[in-house]
Amino acid sequence: MEQSKLKFLKNMVGFSMVTWISFVLGFIASPIATRLFPTEEMGRLNQFTNYATLFSSICYLGMDQAFVRFFRETPGKMTRKTLFTFCTLVPLAFCLLVTLVLGLFWQSVSAEIVGQPDMSVYVCLAVYSFSLVVYRFLALSYRMEQNALWYTIQGVLHVLLTKIAYLAVGFSHPVGKAAMLSLTALMGVFTLVFVFVQRKRFDAAFLKQTDRKSAAAIGMLALPLVPLSLLSWLNSSISPVILKHLMGYSATGIYTSALGLASTINIIQTGFNTYWAPYVLENYQGDDSRRFYTVHRLMACMLTLFGLGITILQTPVFMLLGKAYRSSVVFFPFLFMSPICYCLGETTGMGILISEKTYWTTIIFLFSAAANIALCFVFIPMMGMPGAALASAASAVLTLLLRSGVGEKYYKVLESWRYLAYTIGLMAVASFGNLWLTGAAKYALLVGVLALTCLLFRGEIRTLWKAAGQIFAVLLKRFRRGKQS
Repeated sequence: MEQSKLKFLKNMVGFSMVTWISFVLGFIASPIATRLFPTEEMGRLNQFTNYATLFSSICYLGMDQAFVRFFRETPGKMTRKTLFTFCTLVPLAFCLLVTLVLGLFWQSVSAEIVGQPDMSVYVCLAVYSFSLVVYRFLALSYRMEQNALWYTIQGVLHVLLTKIAYLAVGFSHPVGKAAMLSLTALMGVFTLVFVFVQRKRFDAAFLKQTDRKSAAAIGMLALPLVPLSLLSWLNSSISPVILKHLMGYSATGIYTSALGLASTINIIQTGFNTYWAPYVLENYQGDDSRRFYTVHRLMACMLTLFGLGITILQTPVFMLLGKAYRSSVVFFPFLFMSPICYCLGETTGMGILISEKTYWTTIIFLFSAAANIALCFVFIPMMGMPGAALASAASAVLTLLLRSGVGEKYYKVLESWRYLAYTIGLMAVASFGNLWLTGAAKYALLVGVLALTCLLFRGEIRTLWKAAGQIFAVLLKRFRRGKQS
């Protein structure tokens, strides 16, 4: 294997470690949470994290993407420290402003989360969202430097706090509000500690090196992404919100718990996405575009195999959950479609990022969000919770197709669209079969789909197997050297 390919795979594995550990901890946390908290309380807790994600995402103001884009090509007189400080403090200032404005409506905001006005819930929402904004940029700094070690250390601690530590309150007081208070306190302390650890990245005199031209260049890239934050949230999180209004907190708790299990596919998605953007921006001018197509094929293979594998193993997985949460097993595979489509879209739509035509992403997500909302109101009354999952899957496929079409216009990657068709088609057959069939017939279909997947992706499976063997051989060689020394 060429050194560059080996380096790419090693870095991808390195940046995936947080996600692997997150998967393990999440797998431990889900059975605990679903046995400690009633479905209604879990629904309230998940609504809290859902709205905190929205709050923080809007407050980024697109500066996170601007930091990624300009990290290697800083505008004007800016240094990397200046760029980091500017891109971090502007969103934090905006976050403070939004907190004060929304404070006038704290009763409505908190009632939307827990069902009744509660000032402490609003304060927790503001503090937790503020911490998420800070953490986003602290993580990006390690990511763009390709510092997998510290990225992993910081990420693992974050996962421990947000998936495990706060659950301790459930043993004595299994109420959503108590979990929110615990989660907020832990996240606040974590953020302060890592701001101190990374304090040298901040430039106290950043304003002196931030001229109007540099600020304008950052703003031109970032501002079109502001509505994208809302649209992205609508695409990923509107289903639980609509479920809450149409079916109550109990349905929301069940659905979001299944959504958490489906996020296991982030093992592949997050590690890849973390390393992919810096890799593309560093190599798109001189790299052979065929390599990008190869990555696309391999990702389609891995994502499809992983999604089908977890679907086949769904019965023992769902047996770990509390009894009240197991009804979500029938629509479980539909929930894989959103992360799969998003990840594949990163390999096909990268022309949008390269060309800096970020307004296209906003337009695409606008159509997708509108479709998701419309389909939710059609399918949820007809099908209940499975309808929410189906609406989410359909809008994800629409986003992938639109993103791929526009991305190809600015930077050609796809030699053939068949691998997109393979992934979407195979996962769709498995999802509908899982919904409509039961018993032996269901598992016969799922095994048949998996066998067909292995046939269609046979070349990619050979490549992945060979690459895994070579990486293992390199790691084993280094281990032996270290042992001998």
